Amino acid sequence: MSILNKPKIVVDSYVSLIDCPIKIEAHGLQPDQEYILRLNRRSITQKAIKYWESKTVFCADNNGMISLNEQAPLSGSYTVKDGMGLFWSLEVVKTHENINEPYHMLAPHKFSISLEHEGKIVDEKQITRLWYSSNVDRIPVREEGLVATYFQHKSGKKLPGIIVVGGSEGGIFEFLAGLLASNGFNVLVLGYFGIDHLPERLVNIPLEYVQKAIYWLKDRKEIDDRWLGIHGTSRGGELALWSACLYPDIKAVVSLNGSAVSFSGIVPWSDDANLPPAWTYNNNPLPYASQRNPIEMALKCKQMWESNQNPLSIWYQTLISDQNILEEAIIPVEKSNSSFLFISGEDDANFDSASLNQKAMKRLKTRKHPYSYEQLVYSGAGHEVGFPYIPILANAWTGGTKQQTAHASQKAWKKTIEFFKESYNRSEV
Repeated sequence: MSILNKPKIVVDSYVSLIDCPIKIEAHGLQPDQEYILRLNRRSITQKAIKYWESKTVFCADNNGMISLNEQAPLSGSYTVKDGMGLFWSLEVVKTHENINEPYHMLAPHKFSISLEHEGKIVDEKQITRLWYSSNVDRIPVREEGLVATYFQHKSGKKLPGIIVVGGSEGGIFEFLAGLLASNGFNVLVLGYFGIDHLPERLVNIPLEYVQKAIYWLKDRKEIDDRWLGIHGTSRGGELALWSACLYPDIKAVVSLNGSAVSFSGIVPWSDDANLPPAWTYNNNPLPYASQRNPIEMALKCKQMWESNQNPLSIWYQTLISDQNILEEAIIPVEKSNSSFLFISGEDDANFDSASLNQKAMKRLKTRKHPYSYEQLVYSGAGHEVGFPYIPILANAWTGGTKQQTAHASQKAWKKTIEFFKESYNRSEV
């Protein structure tokens, strides 16, 4: 075999952003022969070292080529034509305790991709995927009471600003924020509980905290202060919606896997008579479902949790079982200056995000809201709908299938970027 026909992996970009698709091919193969493409990654978390792997079997075409964009694998981790399938189908194959390796949240993802034939590796390449662009600075923020990270474009050019809030994981949800910033925004991602001096739990979170973030952003010379957006994921979707209702500076809201019904704070299931609010304003609880603790269900959920069963869906459904409480807890989104984009997976295993958001859509339509609003619901997708090309679990705790959730994430992320840009562009007219 000549050097010109030596089997090789060809990647159009060996270093790229995580939300950018890359083109992977194999050249110089024996026509009509089977080859394995295998993707591996070693990841570091605070507690563990994890080893990820996906692999697929392809048949080389008549020209001795394999193109992941053009061909479906014969078998393997995924079985549909998908150029990025090796990434979202990754699974943990081995794990061990992290003794002393440092954890960096936004460390680049480094992969090894190998081409195998008849039990031998015939080529191997390294691929690096980044959480934010090289033209964006990541700046920790600990001032004016804020616990946040700011992703700012190095150019200093005036750009639209977006606030990002995560969900029940707590801390600062930097992953989405870095990618969002890399698409043309300056982004402030807020921690609002579970870090530094902030509340330990998602309980009694004051909306005035978001107001501080609004003021902080609007005071910066690189922010176009005529427009601000906010993005909330899961329980953070409620925070994003309430913020738009209370603060007219917010012009666009994305609620990702969120709820337009405001729920109680997150506390351990117990036999306490009452549940605390998640959100407050002017030191008063914002309406929520529900103040009364459904004790029998709470104790059942606790038992399920301790048995490693997912109780979340039945818990949240119980909290809104009283129609009067449900109606009072719907967030009054019509009292805003915002456009809205609601994104849900139809098979969300945390709560029925799609039907909960439909209640907001109904309010906006009934009250003839003057700004745009849209709901996207993805069939077969679970609570992991978000940004694309990352491993999908699709388990009992998240719902959906890997393939449907991965494909939903590609569409939803594209729509999210378009939505924010279109809203901002309308403000310039």
